[in-house]
Amino acid sequence: MKLFFSCDDSLLKIFKTLEKIPRWKKVEISIDPDHSLFDNEWRWKQIKEILEKRSINAIFSTQSEKCKKFFEKIWLKTNYIETNKILKALNTVYLFFFNIKKFHLDTKWKKYWTILIYWFESILILWILYVIYLLMIPNAKITINPSQNTETIIYNFRYYPATDTEYPEYSKYLSIPYYTWSFEYKYDLSMNTTNIKYLQNPSVWEIKIFNTTNESFTFVPNTRFITEDGRLFQSTIYVDLPAWYDWVAGEKIIKVKAMEQDDNWIIMWNRWNIPSWTKLYIKNLKQSFFLKEIYAIALSDFTWGTLDSEWEITQQDIDLLSGKLATYIDQQKKNIAIQNFADKEWILLTFSDTVNYKIKSIDIPHEIWEKNSLINWTVTAEIDFIYIKWSDLISAFSKYIQQRPSEKTKFISLDKNSLTFYEDDGSINNEKIFVVPTKIQAIQWYDFSKDINWIQNEIKDHILWNTTESARAYILQYPEISSVKLKVSPKRYSTIPKLKSRIKILINQ
Repeated sequence: MKLFFSCDDSLLKIFKTLEKIPRWKKVEISIDPDHSLFDNEWRWKQIKEILEKRSINAIFSTQSEKCKKFFEKIWLKTNYIETNKILKALNTVYLFFFNIKKFHLDTKWKKYWTILIYWFESILILWILYVIYLLMIPNAKITINPSQNTETIIYNFRYYPATDTEYPEYSKYLSIPYYTWSFEYKYDLSMNTTNIKYLQNPSVWEIKIFNTTNESFTFVPNTRFITEDGRLFQSTIYVDLPAWYDWVAGEKIIKVKAMEQDDNWIIMWNRWNIPSWTKLYIKNLKQSFFLKEIYAIALSDFTWGTLDSEWEITQQDIDLLSGKLATYIDQQKKNIAIQNFADKEWILLTFSDTVNYKIKSIDIPHEIWEKNSLINWTVTAEIDFIYIKWSDLISAFSKYIQQRPSEKTKFISLDKNSLTFYEDDGSINNEKIFVVPTKIQAIQWYDFSKDINWIQNEIKDHILWNTTESARAYILQYPEISSVKLKVSPKRYSTIPKLKSRIKILINQ
């Protein structure tokens, strides 16, 4: 048998209840720790006398450490229940939602719990009333995505060596540090010795030129002649070509030599071997190249020299190739640096000869007069260049924008693909400070947080009591707005509320 007495139960009720318990009965008694019984030991003596008189086997159960000590002091049987705090909290939550009467009985004796519960219940009631209010009166939520636009920024930034830490302090201009780097570059190439021989001393052949116009011409040496398929040859002397006379074309026989590359800048190799009667035209002469009124024919097959001389490697070959390798590195140094520059966080600077090279070695593993069909070589060069960090560039442009604030727009980011450097031959001084006009596109949009044009207020004023479709169409008329999402709740409503306070505008910025 179990009995529970709350702090509101009177002493009379407790005594009467104990006196009604059958004799020799085993009973478990729980009394609220805040009951006035615990303030007077004499009352407990009365309880003890009633229990002994009726021979009742009573055990006093409690979860309070204070009550446990009190029972032990007056020599009463005690069952101390040490509860798990988590389970106790879960049980309290369970009672609150599913057995509110028991919940109040369990917590009524705890004053701080009572205050907390009353506050919680008040908040819960207010929340329920607010939900009911929301369900009864519609509200609209408008989510706006601003339109992005770009602004071109051009500024003469000062690019200074990163090692010069004092320059930014005394310079009145926005400046960006640059860094130096170098790498070793190897270039391997091989070529037929026949072509090398041709490059040094190309053979000469004869052609006959025909002039079917009434005008005579004079051609200087190195006048270019081209075949139908783009192979190029050039004259070796001055040529006076007579005009058409008495129905007879003007004629002249001259000597031409093959050029190193054809009209498409491809090395000719042995493609200069054209057969006799092949037609040629003068490259830059309208009457020849386009009108075909002046043309030439090969008087014999164009062929290469003797086989004995084609396979020999001379000192002149090696010297020529060495010079060509150095020329190649000098002409291609910027492209080489760009091809070997893969860091996305760095920006290579290729203005005012900022890319330099130094030939470290040229290895041609051949001996003079060696007979070989191919000549191979390797050039090793050190490429030096300067670069800047993308983070430094962003910081410099951001500072530029901060110094020129806009009340209307808000800066978002920079378009990396629009970055342009305008090189100026006089843009470097003795201190290696580069003054380079730098252009980039800044991405920005209308600043709705300031909203100096009062767009949000205008929207609320004009869409009251409109349908969602007409409201959306009106909002999209603003060029500052890219897209809009409009939601009215509860779902049964299809029109915008007639109260501005029920319209909420959110900006995705």
